[in-house]
Amino acid sequence: MQIEMVMTGPLQENCYVLMDEATHDAVVVDPGDDAPRIVEAIERVGAQPIAIVNTHCHFDHVGAVSALQQQYRIPFYIHPNDKEMLAHAAFSAANFGLTIEQPRVDRFIHEGERFQIGGSELSVRYTPGHCPGHIILVGDGFALVGDVVFAGSVGRTDFPGTSWDVLAQSIKRELLTLPDDTILFPGHGPSTTVGRERSTNPFLQDL
Repeated sequence: MQIEMVMTGPLQENCYVLMDEATHDAVVVDPGDDAPRIVEAIERVGAQPIAIVNTHCHFDHVGAVSALQQQYRIPFYIHPNDKEMLAHAAFSAANFGLTIEQPRVDRFIHEGERFQIGGSELSVRYTPGHCPGHIILVGDGFALVGDVVFAGSVGRTDFPGTSWDVLAQSIKRELLTLPDDTILFPGHGPSTTVGRERSTNPFLQDL
């Protein structure tokens, strides 16, 4: 699996293009902004997008969804518990002086599902706490973790729809059970590993 990261928007959100190297089928994860830059990355590696999948629906993760839907005629997947968050995305963006086009959801994706990308596969784990419908996508030796955990930190739990207790349980149940050498690709900042965060992340020490 080839993973291309594109940092997007004023909040420096990480969008990922995951491409099966044999078939060039690809999934775009969390296209937050700067659609032309994401398209450039897709075209540069010769990817053939088959879907957009979001870990969650905060505005900084969905701003380029509509443009990519129109560009590639591909479906958009989210967890059903985040549909209300998506409905408020444009309003939330406006509070930051930003404008986004409200995306259309084509299908809901659920915990335990397996998403096929050519000969590769992603499994869906449900990880609420930062967002009611947050998921992570786990592949062979890596995981796309959205805003659940960052290098040295975790997602915010100080606004509506969040809960530290719920997030802590999600991390303990779905992330810390992965092998220590699993590479974590977060929604903001650099990649890290489960082992590094287990041993050094101050938010995870009591989990």
